[in-house]
Amino acid sequence: MDTAECVDLNNKRERILNAAIKAFSSQGFYRTRITDIARAAKVADGTVYLYFESKEQLLAAIFNESMKSFMDMGRKEVLEVEDVEERLLLLLKLHLENIGKDRELATVFQVEMRHSAHFMKETSRAELREYLMGIQQVIEQGKDSGKFRADLDSWFVAKSIFALLDEAATNWVLSETDDALEDEATRIMDFILRGMK
Repeated sequence: MDTAECVDLNNKRERILNAAIKAFSSQGFYRTRITDIARAAKVADGTVYLYFESKEQLLAAIFNESMKSFMDMGRKEVLEVEDVEERLLLLLKLHLENIGKDRELATVFQVEMRHSAHFMKETSRAELREYLMGIQQVIEQGKDSGKFRADLDSWFVAKSIFALLDEAATNWVLSETDDALEDEATRIMDFILRGMK
């Protein structure tokens, strides 16, 4: 396969993913048909099935690729910050900024993915655990440095932080406000720090 064919294959896959995000966001996951996605991506129905076996697999790919991109970016930026409180605040800002930059993708993440019990139980578990472990690591660093209370259950704190961010993102999606989602990070950080010191 030559370079032009590889680029075309990647382009088709990206078009299918982008069309799925738009369709899931506007029509809902269950109401969207593969035909709708194929039409929007300007490919045949069969072409969608060359890349993805089902709508569920499409949903998983959207989640996995978005999470991988975010985790790669987050690791790099967070490692450049030494102060543990600044590091945690950066994590919060990156989380909200990443979700807030694309309302259609945010709708898929915050609303449509929750409708698939199989997805929530199976597909997202490993990626979400890895993300929570990253937050937990920052909490542990804070405990070790004396910035956070030594008696904190860092796994519980990590899950609680995620829940706060998740609720802020869901509220932003459902409210359809034009406010920048990442502006919530400082308020959430202030609330979190009051419980950890």
